[in-house]
Amino acid sequence: MIRYFLCLFLISCNPQIDKNNISFIIEDIRKNYAPDKRVSLFDIDFSIEQKSIVLRGETNIPTAKKELLTSFKKNNILFVDSIQIIPSQELFGIINNSVGNLRAKPSHSSELVSQTLLGTNVKVLKRVGEWYLIQTPDNYISWIDHGGIELVSEEFFIKYYTEKYFYNQPHGYSYESRKMTQIVSDLVVGSILNVIEKENNLSKIQYPDKRIGWVETKNLTRIQDLKVKPMNFIENSKKFLGIPYLWGGTSSNGFDCSGFTKTIYLMNGLVIPRDASQQVNEGILVDNSRNWENLKPGDLMFFGYFKNGVRRIDHVAMWLGEGKFIQASKNVRINSVFSDDPLYDKYHMDKYFESRRLIGNITSGVSLL
Repeated sequence: MIRYFLCLFLISCNPQIDKNNISFIIEDIRKNYAPDKRVSLFDIDFSIEQKSIVLRGETNIPTAKKELLTSFKKNNILFVDSIQIIPSQELFGIINNSVGNLRAKPSHSSELVSQTLLGTNVKVLKRVGEWYLIQTPDNYISWIDHGGIELVSEEFFIKYYTEKYFYNQPHGYSYESRKMTQIVSDLVVGSILNVIEKENNLSKIQYPDKRIGWVETKNLTRIQDLKVKPMNFIENSKKFLGIPYLWGGTSSNGFDCSGFTKTIYLMNGLVIPRDASQQVNEGILVDNSRNWENLKPGDLMFFGYFKNGVRRIDHVAMWLGEGKFIQASKNVRINSVFSDDPLYDKYHMDKYFESRRLIGNITSGVSLL
């Protein structure tokens, strides 16, 4: 009891010290449970009202909230819990456009941080106006406008994925009828399509919003038939040569460096993390001394710099073999690691750190499509 009243006295008489202690507890929980805000949410703040700590904010990690409250109780800190767990109810969402643009904030003028593709199932965390905060299969958290996502029933959500088909061309269209004249929408490689009927060389597809379209069957691959073979990585990557660089791009309409490598892996049935600084944590290390004989086609090469003594990874490319690698930089292009080669990329080779092999070495951040 004495300790309890002492806590109240400290809060009211020396708020600065107590605020620092409260901030330390919150930050310690955040570091343990949500060190990367791109894939986990722990947005918690507090105020002091009537000699009590009022905790506000939201998180998608119930265990993190539970530990935070337990820590406050153990320290005899009086508090009011106004923290929300999201989602507050289970919502089922499927991406409804060929490319869903993902923003840092719920605004079209906000930074494009990533993209997601038609047919991708996403976790809906909350809604603000006409925007949804979602989490994609690679756990990336961002905002999408209402036009890019369709909320569906649990039953439809489950049935939509009974047999997934993968659009295997960089660009294409679906059409209203078998005549293949009136366009329904564009399609990009990686679009996940729900095939409901096949007729000769055509397939009838249903969109999440129940629009109907027809596509050429030859442009579809059953996801279960995708093969993780190194030579497929080379063949698929060269389909995108010349496609322009786009910050935040992960579709064949435009790539950033990690969006490009992510898409190549997706074409071979693997879901890898979104950003280069995340991809570098997967697979196994195969080179950090420029011994190019250690590399195999499909290995990822990482580049960066040091800041305040900390290594920063800011670029990724994919090894093709024979001293060549492919990357999205200016556009999708092939470069060389050898200085006497006309394709030598001095800028990036001066920043080379290491290469890693994800093929055949699936770690915690990598999953099958």
